[in-house]
Amino acid sequence: MKKMILSAAAFAVVAVSAVAVAPTTSEAVPAFARQTGAACLACHHLSFPALNAYGRSFKQGGFVDVGEQALVEDDMLSITSSVNFSVVLRPQFESQTVTMNAAAAAAVTGVAGSVTTKTVAIPADQVLLIAGRIGTNSGVFVEYDGTFANYQQINSWDVGGMKAGVSIFNSGFGETAGMEVGSTFGQHGGLLGGKSLSASEQITKNTGGTGGVALFVANEMITASIAGVTASGAIGGVGNGWKLAPSARAFATLEAGGFEVGFGGGITSGSTGNAQTVAALGLPIGTTLDMKKWMIDAQVQGEIGDMGFAAYADYASAAASTATATNLFNPAAAGTLKGYSFRAELKPLHTVVVGAGFGNLKDNVTKTTQWQVGGEYELYQNFVIALIYNNKKVTGALGATTTTKTTLLDIEALL
Repeated sequence: MKKMILSAAAFAVVAVSAVAVAPTTSEAVPAFARQTGAACLACHHLSFPALNAYGRSFKQGGFVDVGEQALVEDDMLSITSSVNFSVVLRPQFESQTVTMNAAAAAAVTGVAGSVTTKTVAIPADQVLLIAGRIGTNSGVFVEYDGTFANYQQINSWDVGGMKAGVSIFNSGFGETAGMEVGSTFGQHGGLLGGKSLSASEQITKNTGGTGGVALFVANEMITASIAGVTASGAIGGVGNGWKLAPSARAFATLEAGGFEVGFGGGITSGSTGNAQTVAALGLPIGTTLDMKKWMIDAQVQGEIGDMGFAAYADYASAAASTATATNLFNPAAAGTLKGYSFRAELKPLHTVVVGAGFGNLKDNVTKTTQWQVGGEYELYQNFVIALIYNNKKVTGALGATTTTKTTLLDIEALL
């Protein structure tokens, strides 16, 4: 077995790619920076974790690109000389005011009016990120917080000028997490909290996490995957008969008018699990478990003058549950759950990003609308301070309304 440095030519490809597509400001995962030898700015547009062209390529390739870091190589072995870790350091300061009218207070046997709660979390997250190459064609991205809260293992090969592979995953980032390169929702919602507006993300959260196995093909224009998925609670060592709901996702990017334009869609439609799964998820005996949802999304990333710009939008819908069949995306038997969102971000200064957005989600009983504004300041590429204000109004039956106003100061550094 021998230890060797990747050739200078190979490293030059990584470095040139980083410069060619580097966005203006970003916070990223230092574990990947250590492996590739490229700055954290290399993979992201405006704000972590929105992906640019190089970031998409790096993920499609299975997180295996290496720059200056030494490799340990032998027959059927190609790993970095050290394991790449990152530690999330994240204090948060939050002020939240909840206001209920009389109808809403009566529904929860509470008192109408406003209650303000101010909290400090130091740290808000206790997360260890483990990321990078485990072989010539395989890599991982794992978030560990005492359990493997997010697990993505991607295996990718070059096939006829494209990437093709298989991804094994279990995360809170949705049914498309096996190979997701769009930046509208889920993992790629952005540090400014954009994923809290996304209709697709809010519907996906009802599953309590999603996992499975995805097969994918990709090039610089198209990323497509077919997966079998289920709720995270059904793949934690629980017998589920290996019954996974089919899910398909496609996302395309192209250049138009000097901007990078992306658009795509996805559909999940099928049943999952068995009686053991039903018990593990705490549902009534005899319940049929469905996963039925479809979504479309679009994005624009580029520059307006000297300022970086991005806009993201999505629409999503999940079928209603019935008395005997629970749609894990929409467990409440209150009709079809559907909604949309739109948000935009702008970089007016070298180290500042500002953004705003709107989201809407409703079924036959409840309607949720929210709007949000925020800004972030980058002290370093891996150290960002964000201030976010979110105004969320939930309107329920009989005119019940609850409004939640949240101001969040988020300080996030990655070591």
